[in-house]
Amino acid sequence: MKCDKCDKPATVHLTQVINGKMQKLHLCQACADEAGVGHGATFSMSDLLLGQGVAQPLAQGGRSRSCPECGWTLHRLRKAGRFGCPACYESFEKEVTGLLKSIHHATEHVGRHPRNRVRKLSMRNRIESLESSISEAIEAEEYEKAAKYRDELKDLQKNGHEGGNPT
Repeated sequence: MKCDKCDKPATVHLTQVINGKMQKLHLCQACADEAGVGHGATFSMSDLLLGQGVAQPLAQGGRSRSCPECGWTLHRLRKAGRFGCPACYESFEKEVTGLLKSIHHATEHVGRHPRNRVRKLSMRNRIESLESSISEAIEAEEYEKAAKYRDELKDLQKNGHEGGNPT
């Protein structure tokens, strides 16, 4: 693939979605460095991907508020595109939460799993829960409950996974 500016081989590929339409930009390293998106450059991903408007909440009052641990300001956070220390997450929680909602439409990443992996994970969680319940019932000397949990565990292992290993 060639650079969109100078026809050299492109090594930096940027994608931007505006109003539901995807735009791609392919740059060689020299053109990327010139645009400020090279390996050593610091830039705000939100500015780069979504334009200035979305990152605007981080710019408001950026110089006055700072992290009590490292002294980073909202302005510096926006410019660097990263936090200065772990305390920054709490210091700038309100502003970053708004930015995350704008970018991802959520503030918590739940990830994806292959379809059969979800079933295996839920079965593993249920097995671990039953094993824990058995131990707690035995410690409390509630042997009838422990026997009930044991029978449920055996049934789950027999019907869910032959050999009893959920992985």
